[in-house]
Amino acid sequence: MKQRRDLLILLVLFAALVGFTILGPGRSQDDGLRNKTTTHSSGAGGTMALLRWTRALGYDARRLQYTDFALDEQAAALFILNPTERISRQHALTVLEWVKAGGTLILADDRASFFSETEEILAELELTLRVYDEAAEAAAGGIFEAAIERAPVLQPILNAPPLQEVLVQTNQFIEIEREDVAQLIGLGDAPILVGVRHGQGYIYVSSATYPFTNAGLDDERNADLVLNLLRRVPDGGRILFDEYHHGFFTPPSLRSVVLSNPWGWALVYALAVLVAYLILTGRRFGQPVPLREEVTLRSSAEYVESMADLFQRGGKRNFVRRHYYMAFKRRLARPYGINPNLDDEAFVSELSRQRDVDATVLRGLLDRLRQSQIGEEALLRAIAETDGVEVKRKA
Repeated sequence: MKQRRDLLILLVLFAALVGFTILGPGRSQDDGLRNKTTTHSSGAGGTMALLRWTRALGYDARRLQYTDFALDEQAAALFILNPTERISRQHALTVLEWVKAGGTLILADDRASFFSETEEILAELELTLRVYDEAAEAAAGGIFEAAIERAPVLQPILNAPPLQEVLVQTNQFIEIEREDVAQLIGLGDAPILVGVRHGQGYIYVSSATYPFTNAGLDDERNADLVLNLLRRVPDGGRILFDEYHHGFFTPPSLRSVVLSNPWGWALVYALAVLVAYLILTGRRFGQPVPLREEVTLRSSAEYVESMADLFQRGGKRNFVRRHYYMAFKRRLARPYGINPNLDDEAFVSELSRQRDVDATVLRGLLDRLRQSQIGEEALLRAIAETDGVEVKRKA
């Protein structure tokens, strides 16, 4: 029976381990996060590689997250890559004011303006994201491959390092409604990357986010593009990655930290196994709390009643009689140094010689206490009478 129970426990623990493995660490970074263009994602569509690479280049690369959305003069560049939270007009104006003071904004979004979360910024810059005609035709035919796979460099200013073509993988292009916009990369009338001077700063707008992703940076041409865009950032300058508009504006709770990491799931599983073990083995978590009746002190009367009940049920009447008989004689003899083991006649005579005592009453009382066949009620009366016997000193 015990072996069957142990086998059942092992099977349950194995099933729980499989469930934790499938639902726990394996899902700590779900498909939604992996496909976000965020520096928290190591998936193909994430930008964690861009963050680490810029740090390796010596820049002070940081995430803008878990704080109020604000930009200071210490920041030299800001990446906004496919945000998932809509950028409000207030935040858009904050970004543009920061650029006007000398910052460099690199904004990439590959969604049409109607669905874009960067619409407020693009509207201020008089730029619009449009679907490329071939992309619309491909979508109508049920084909969702990128309409523009690669695009040539249109201006010679992207020359450090020299760059001829970029792998863009996008279906969008930028529609320009102003004259002072430099078309840097694109296909003729379909610009993919443009540059706009804004005050003392500069803004790069791209309708392709692929060059900035983990998968895109594997291509040397895309890496060269990033290096060209960072030419305006001084060595060691601070680069911010906007994670605020990817939803990282609330600090993570203990629960989210534990359940989003493999070590957290391992800890939860270990605690669950420990609790199950303690329950199955009957181990206590501490000393048992005694009941009030168990810690209440017993009274003297309760002790006397209990002993009397035990003597009564055990038929120990003669034992009680002998006890009170000898106790009575000792009480009378002690003050006068009389031997209590004397027979009753000699004891009464010796006591009468030294103290005034009713010898007849005392002999009768001692005689009743010596009777082995005395009844219970008679014994109780005799014991009660012993308490009233007083021996007075002779005048």
